[in-house]
Amino acid sequence: MPTVLIGMVGGLIVGITSVGSGSLMIVLLLFLYPMLGANQLVGTDLTQAVPLTMAAALGALAFGHIEFSVTTSIIIGSVPAVFVGSFLSSRAPDKFIRPAITFVIFASGLKYIGLGTTTLGWVLVATLLGAAVFYLAYVRPWQAGVDTLGDDDDVDGADGGADPGGRPASIGVEPAVLE
Repeated sequence: MPTVLIGMVGGLIVGITSVGSGSLMIVLLLFLYPMLGANQLVGTDLTQAVPLTMAAALGALAFGHIEFSVTTSIIIGSVPAVFVGSFLSSRAPDKFIRPAITFVIFASGLKYIGLGTTTLGWVLVATLLGAAVFYLAYVRPWQAGVDTLGDDDDVDGADGGADPGGRPASIGVEPAVLE
């Protein structure tokens, strides 16, 4: 029932404002289904957006509120980009997709409250720099024992006496190989 209510509210908002088929619905889905992976959330949101947007487009067409030259240009640019974006989101880990979704929704929200384009650009640059400083200050990827690349960073490829879990291996004893 909560999902149906999200659909009703989203449909109403999309019909009135055209905002929501992506920015509103993905946020509501993130709250309602936090355990779903980002690629599943994006796929679910895109799949529901097609009939939702089609219904809103038919309503706008019925009332004569469409500028066909602008619509055609947007379609020419966006359809190939959607295929590329879908390909990337289906293969990228959640730790990259969720922050990207958050950043885009944050930028959209700032623009909708009337922030000017130049100011918006500076706010987004400051946000990215702040996130980078936060990451470097709290995660400290350069510290010993933190392996952000998933390898051992040895030039010769040796494991430095550690098994795949990062625990020291006993001298003369080979770690078990799983088949």
